[in-house]
Amino acid sequence: MSTLPTVLLITPSSIKKDEPQIWCNLFEVGLERLHLRKTDSDPIQVGKLLEKLPEKYHSKIVLHRYPELLDKFILAGYHHRSNEDLQENVNGTISRSFHHLEELKSNSESLDYCFFGPVYESISKKGYLPRVSLPELGAALHSNNKNQRPQVYALGGVRRKKIPELFDLGFDGVALFGSIWGKKDPCLAFEKYLYIERSTWGKKEKEQSLIKRLFAPE
Repeated sequence: MSTLPTVLLITPSSIKKDEPQIWCNLFEVGLERLHLRKTDSDPIQVGKLLEKLPEKYHSKIVLHRYPELLDKFILAGYHHRSNEDLQENVNGTISRSFHHLEELKSNSESLDYCFFGPVYESISKKGYLPRVSLPELGAALHSNNKNQRPQVYALGGVRRKKIPELFDLGFDGVALFGSIWGKKDPCLAFEKYLYIERSTWGKKEKEQSLIKRLFAPE
């Protein structure tokens, strides 16, 4: 499995004006993996979006929905819906979304990573609430051997102030949506999450945080 970033970004479901240029700007500030999810579009429209994006960035794109485009573009991987048949012949990572805890706990597929959510109330979908409590979710994440399960990314209602709590729960990273696209300047908003990745989410910081907790007074 390739080294994965701890901060991922999911595109809006509909095509926005000048979106490929916005993606380029995001990649320039440090975005390593963009999930191309266009549920309001068809494969032809999504293909045209990719054609407008410089090929050097295609290796940072993970495709949702239209697996037939994998034959035309060399991308970073393919992401499955929770009920979608597994696409096994993928050049890149294979990932999936889970929305029920039992799906996550019983997964036996060879996934590189998965999304689980909503963890908090969704920012972009009002009234879209978590289906499992945080203590129960944390217990499930810590009970599974991290070397034997895919990396798990928190999805839904993720804000910067929630990052330490998500790390303590056992998540490997976060998948962002509303906290970025709901801002006037998506690039500036995303840069603030990169700062967290390079500090709180950095490997050395993770190790130091673990050591501090292990040796903290009772």
